[in-house]
Order: sequence, then structure tokens, then C-alpha cells
Amino acid sequence: MASIVTKEIKGKEYLYLVTSIRKKDKVVQKTIKYIGKKRPISKHEFRCMEYSYSNHDWILKEKKDQLSYKDHEKLKKASDNHTTHISNLDKVSEEKERERFLASFIANSNAIEGSTLTEKETFNYLFEDLTPKGKSKKELFMADNLLKAWEYVEKNHSRFPSEEDMKELHRLVNNGIETDKTLGRYKEIQNYIGDTYTSSYLFVEEKMNKLFDWIKKSHRTMDDFEVAFQSHAQFEIIHPFVDGNGRVGRLLLNWLLLYKRLQPLAIRVDKRLDYIQSLENSRKGKIEAICLFCLKEYLEQYVFM
Repeated sequence: MASIVTKEIKGKEYLYLVTSIRKKDKVVQKTIKYIGKKRPISKHEFRCMEYSYSNHDWILKEKKDQLSYKDHEKLKKASDNHTTHISNLDKVSEEKERERFLASFIANSNAIEGSTLTEKETFNYLFEDLTPKGKSKKELFMADNLLKAWEYVEKNHSRFPSEEDMKELHRLVNNGIETDKTLGRYKEIQNYIGDTYTSSYLFVEEKMNKLFDWIKKSHRTMDDFEVAFQSHAQFEIIHPFVDGNGRVGRLLLNWLLLYKRLQPLAIRVDKRLDYIQSLENSRKGKIEAICLFCLKEYLEQYVFM
């Protein structure tokens, strides 16, 4: 059972998250986390602290595949077919195929977060130097930024990603949108997904360390697609940054696919409700939900007749 206590040090008051433990015949308080200088703490912020301390924000209880081996074979075949298709293209056509995918990935990933740029407008803006009319400066920033973040993934995906990579991706994704106080830094205030709790900012660093440790170990025993899909759901529950978590999370998903030489995934905005529901179901312990959603999206993206 966690609680918040005030401690006075040299005439100043500070807040600590503590728990009570029994030692023989008496109960003593054990400090869990230092919160900071004394200030009002909302009940929702405190609930997030309890949520993380009790590990209710951790859904990767096992290193276990949720899809069948036949599903894994379908995913691998779809990826291999597209890899073969790309390898048979000339250099110009290969670049056009890359641009087509990026227009789709960037437009859809940003649209999930509220951008109104279509795939065609995104393609024309990023690759044909045609600025669409009636779009906000933020929407254009989002497109430019996500392209730069993707290029960072392209440049570095041959190695295992790190927390510093996630911070750099966040900096690239939200450059010109957030300030230096939060850009490329883990959150220091509580955020929420609507009325859904995310990991407490007090626990973000250790949860992210735990996530990358899980990914590294799971690659030894689990299907590579499932490692990417499941870790994406966990990342979104942690929600480590003030803003941009969806876009950074989808970049991480694709980094992990590319790291294993698999083709990337562009989650479509017209499946936004299904996507969000799969993340919500995963948060409630049904981790197979995000795996089934990504399976369907991936196979629909790489259909070969």
C-alpha cells in the first residue's frame, strides 16, 4: 500500500512516495520514490503512482507468442515476397517504392494523432516540393519531422535500439512543436490517454529499462514479429514522453522489424478505432489483441496476387 508523506529537511518540505512494511512487531515506512518539493498532488496523479508501483502498468508477464506458427509463416512470407519485389526493381523504381511507403506511413501515423494531410498531400509535400493549401504549420512540421525521424531509423536499424535512440526519435518527431524543456526527455509530469492511466513519471526510466531488457531477451525465444507487436503495446502504456508517444512507438515497432530484416508496417488511420481498442485490450491483459490487429494490418499491406 503506497502513500505520500511530507518530510522536512533544513526548513523545507519535500514529498516522498512510501510504503508501509512490517518488521517483527512494528510497522515502518520505506521510501519508494522521491517526488519533489511539497505541492498539491491530484488523486489521478497519485493513482498513476500506485499503478506503476504495483506493476499494473506491465503487461509483458511472459515471453510468449500469442499467434500461431501458421500466422508467423504468413507474416514472414508477406515480408519475403515484398523484399523480393524490391530487389527486382531498378534504383529509380526502388526509391519511388520507398517514397510511396513513407507517404503512407507518415500520413497515417500523423493522422492517427490528428493531422489532416492525406497520403497524396504528404507525398507531394515531402517528395515533390508542393505545399498543400489550408494546412497548419504544425501539420507540416509533423510531416517533415516524421520523415527525419524515419531517416534516423533507416540509418541505425542494423543495431539494437536504445533508450537514447528513443529520446532522439522524440526530439526529431516533436522538433519545433515542444520546447527544449521536454524535447528528447522523459516526462516529468503525469500524462494520460484520455481517462486512461499511463506509467507514473516517477517510474518511467526503470520501466523503459525493463522494456528494452524484455525485448533483448525475448528475441532469443519468441517470433520476431511478436516481439515488435507486443513491445509496442507496452511502450504505449508507459507513454514515456509528454507528447508524441504514438508516433515514437510506431517508429520503435518498425525499428524492431527492420532490425530483423523484416518489412515495415504502416498502420492506417481508417483502422484507428480498432488500433486503439487493441491497445486498450492489451492494457487489460489481453496481449493477443495487438498481435491480431498487427497481423491483419500487415497481411493486408503486403498482399501479392
